[in-house]
Amino acid sequence: MVERMAYVNLMGHIDDLDRVIEDYVARYDIQLEYASKELAETEGLETFNSDNPYAPEMRKCERIKKILSARWDGESSMTSEEAIKALNAAQDLYDNRDQKIKLLEQKKKALEDYMAILEPFSSLYFDMGLLRDFKLIHLCFGKMPLSNFKQLEAFLYIDPEILFIESSRSKEYVWGVYATPDALKEKIDSIFSSLHFERIKLANEFDGEKISGNLASAIDGLNAKLAEIDAEMGMQASVQIKSDPRKLAEAFAKIQEMYYVYEAKKFATKTPKDYFVFVGWMSEADAGKLQKEVAYDNKVIFLGDSHKVMSYSTPPTKLKNPPLIRYFEFFTAMYGLPSYGEIDPTAFLAVTYTLLFGLMFGDVGQGALVSALGLLLYKLKGLALGAIMAVIGVSSMLFGFLYGSVFGFEDWIPAIWRRPNDNITYTLFFAVGIGIFLIFSAMALNIANSIKQKNWAKLVFSPNGAAGFVFYAAVISLVLSIVLGHPFITVSIAIAFIIAPLILIAFREPLTKLAARKKIKLESTVPMFILETVIELFEVLLTYFTNTVSFVRVGAFALSHAGMMSVVLLLSRSEAGTFNPMVIVLGNAVVIALEGLVVGIQVLRLQFYEMFSRFFEGEGRAFESYKGAKPSK
Repeated sequence: MVERMAYVNLMGHIDDLDRVIEDYVARYDIQLEYASKELAETEGLETFNSDNPYAPEMRKCERIKKILSARWDGESSMTSEEAIKALNAAQDLYDNRDQKIKLLEQKKKALEDYMAILEPFSSLYFDMGLLRDFKLIHLCFGKMPLSNFKQLEAFLYIDPEILFIESSRSKEYVWGVYATPDALKEKIDSIFSSLHFERIKLANEFDGEKISGNLASAIDGLNAKLAEIDAEMGMQASVQIKSDPRKLAEAFAKIQEMYYVYEAKKFATKTPKDYFVFVGWMSEADAGKLQKEVAYDNKVIFLGDSHKVMSYSTPPTKLKNPPLIRYFEFFTAMYGLPSYGEIDPTAFLAVTYTLLFGLMFGDVGQGALVSALGLLLYKLKGLALGAIMAVIGVSSMLFGFLYGSVFGFEDWIPAIWRRPNDNITYTLFFAVGIGIFLIFSAMALNIANSIKQKNWAKLVFSPNGAAGFVFYAAVISLVLSIVLGHPFITVSIAIAFIIAPLILIAFREPLTKLAARKKIKLESTVPMFILETVIELFEVLLTYFTNTVSFVRVGAFALSHAGMMSVVLLLSRSEAGTFNPMVIVLGNAVVIALEGLVVGIQVLRLQFYEMFSRFFEGEGRAFESYKGAKPSK
């Protein structure tokens, strides 16, 4: 249900602003509105629109809170100066730690890059320390495309002036080193350059430390250095604050409190005589409690208006439903929140969704698994969808008993009611009958909404109002009379109750204006108006038909579920008449996963398109409590 709301004002001297926020605004569920907009006609008002001075501290808190394990659930007794000092000390510690980690990461990256250069030449056996001592021999390390290397092999491999040693190769490149007398280096470098040989400099030192020994041992030494860097990074990452973590958590709580107190000020406005004004929305129950509490505070004035609530800006929507129904607000919110003064469809959705799911997916064993999985998701993750699964799983179990089905086996328990496949025609007609009842229910809710909102035109002339209700009832009565051969209603009376409502529906716009004593003025020519009226009326009639027939899917899914499980049992049965347990388990898992998902979506589609569209607008705005917006300490 939608809670009744009260429009409230809190006023007091500017010196008491922080206290009022802490004592009242932060403790009650109140949606604050910008007082400057609500009281725009009042002159001389000032706003608190400056940037929050505690925003930088809040960003620091959010960063360090991810590392800190301690919590502070009570009120902080620290002063603002003490809290900020404790925060800055922790920030300096972690800044220093992060700087060290950053330098280590840079060193690790440089070392990994250096090792990546050395790795292709690790098969060459030479002393890295001797590279700087060569005087007469010119050595050049690098890589070249494989196609160019084949040219080198064909024409220059036996050249006495060149010695090329291959170290490794890939699908595209060959790595190696060529040696030539120092006097010929310019000539040989030119030859290799024409072969697209890319020179790679092998530095024989890293980070100021000389590298000696063969490449394989040098790389082993560098790997040891890499492990040392990783160990040092791990030590730095584990650095914790030496002071009491609880004290720091208390400092965070204090800073958070100061931040949100200042944030609340942005909603207030200041009068010329240094008084502040807060305006907002509360539930009537909370407003009554706050009014009683403020009555003992002679420095604060409280004003609440619950009787003329619609004279102010549109009230927000705050839903209040019993625990089991409350979880289905998740589906309601997907369509839209009810406007203030509109009927909350959550209870209707909870009951119909649960029953329809059970009708379409009736199985004791599978329903138990769906319910258990949903309960697990709700307990571990707090998912509203998990709670819904737990509820509809129970419905599936109940209909499983009615159908006599346990994991697809229909010979384990007797059917309390009937099996869907026993009479397919009855199953489909029964599904349509349920659809007709639900469509009537949706129309009744639309009529109730119209009365509640005092929208008399919608009540009388709407296709989902009184005219539509009478028309649909007359058509259904006439069809039943013909099909069953029992005269529920005579043809002449049925036609009268069909034609009269259709006239009201077809001409609802001019009739609405006439009822409101407004001048009827057509927006188009008379022939065009008649054409538009005929098209709209045809669309209305088509909607009645398609919405009714759409409920055939309820029976169809009940039949398909039984059919799919019979296929699973057929595949699992051996020639000896026994069942393969693995096939039974996998088959049930597939049916639960696929058909359970499809049925859940189809039931939701029936809710939104066949029922909600008839009575629910869903244009409300959510109630956003200032208290609820604050994160936990």
